Amino acid sequence: MKHKIVLIIVCGGTGSGKTTVANEIKTILPKRISSQIICMDRFYKEHNCKDGNLYLKHNFDHPNAFDWKLMFNSLKSLLANKATKLPIYSYQKSKRENEKELVKPTDVIILEGILALYDADIRALADIKIFVDTPDDERFIRRLIRDKKERNRSDDDIVGQWRSTIRKMHHVFVQPLKAEADIIVPWYNMNKIAIQAIKGAIQSIYEQK
Repeated sequence: MKHKIVLIIVCGGTGSGKTTVANEIKTILPKRISSQIICMDRFYKEHNCKDGNLYLKHNFDHPNAFDWKLMFNSLKSLLANKATKLPIYSYQKSKRENEKELVKPTDVIILEGILALYDADIRALADIKIFVDTPDDERFIRRLIRDKKERNRSDDDIVGQWRSTIRKMHHVFVQPLKAEADIIVPWYNMNKIAIQAIKGAIQSIYEQK
C-alpha cells in the first residue's frame, strides 16, 4: 500500500516570495521523495471582462475569484493517489486555457497562492501550513518588476490594480490567514531558521509513518 501523500500549503500576499519558498522546500526534500508545486491560480473562475480595463473591473484577489470546490476535489483526488486533470491558467490572457493538464500524484504536493489557507476544507487536508510574511512596499516592488518583465503590463495598469483591489484585499483577506499557519516565514533573506523548521516538520511527518 502506498504511503500517505503529504500536502504542504504556502500562503502569502502577491510578491511575498511564496514561489521561492515552495521551490526551497523542493530542494530540501530527500531525493527519494518526489514533489510538485500547484499554483492556486489554476483555479481562477472564468470571467466575462473583455476590454482593456480588465484589472480594474475584475477582482482577482477576492475569494470569490476562485473555484474552491474544484480546487478541493482536485487536491482530494491527488491525495488519494489518482492522476487528475487540472485547469491551465494563462497569465497573458488572464483566463483559463481550453485544454487541461493531466497531473500525476507525487509524494509531496505543495499548494501555493495568495489565499491558499482561506478555505477551511482545504486547510484540513494540509499536513503543514506556511505563511510568508512580507511588507507591502517590498511586495509592490516585486509585483511591479515581475508584471512588467513577465506579463508585459504597463506601469499604470499595475499601479491601478494595486490601488483598486490588491492592497485592500490583502489586508482584508490575506494577512489574517497568518493566524492559520503552522510556520511563519519572514521575508528577509529567505530566513534559514524558518526553512530548517519546515525541513524538521517534514522529517517528523515521515518518521511517524
